[in-house]
Amino acid sequence: MIVEYINRRKESHFLIPKITKNGKERFYIVKDKAKFNKSDLLIEIPNGFEFYEFPEDGKVVLRKIIKSIITQDEMDVIDDVMKSHLTAKDYLIDKTENSLVIYLGQLYKDDFNGDEKFFRKIQSYWYMLKFEKTTNGLYKAQRFCNLSNYYGWITLETSDNLHYLAEKFCFHIDKESLLEFWVEGEEDW
Repeated sequence: MIVEYINRRKESHFLIPKITKNGKERFYIVKDKAKFNKSDLLIEIPNGFEFYEFPEDGKVVLRKIIKSIITQDEMDVIDDVMKSHLTAKDYLIDKTENSLVIYLGQLYKDDFNGDEKFFRKIQSYWYMLKFEKTTNGLYKAQRFCNLSNYYGWITLETSDNLHYLAEKFCFHIDKESLLEFWVEGEEDW
């Protein structure tokens, strides 16, 4: 059976191998399998690789499998808190090497009068909160800051209790009140 990955926009992706000038095998993702012979399409993902869908726009790539210190239980904690959220219903959680990043949808499904297909096609997501796990088992709740002096992820609070941090900050994920939380240990500007 041919390897197929269907992203959140319901687009199918397939893998084909190509030989480079140096004689190494390189893999490419294609959307239209009709342009290729069936024998050109891979029937299994190369060992040590995985499909990855970028949360922002749904672009699919083939990447090496990343080793993460984040467990499924930690991911479930964040997901459970977000599911109980009353207003932020369209979100994605991305697991990186040492953190969980929550992306929030920029559009509202209700504005599309039930056209789910079109909504999924144009929906984009923006990173809002990050829960970073340190090597000593502590968690840092972070939000992105666009101010020139602090551009990047700023730590709001550090704790050994991920559920506490998720309950405290996920409530504010789609509200201006998230901006009221400032850098841990610093005076508000």
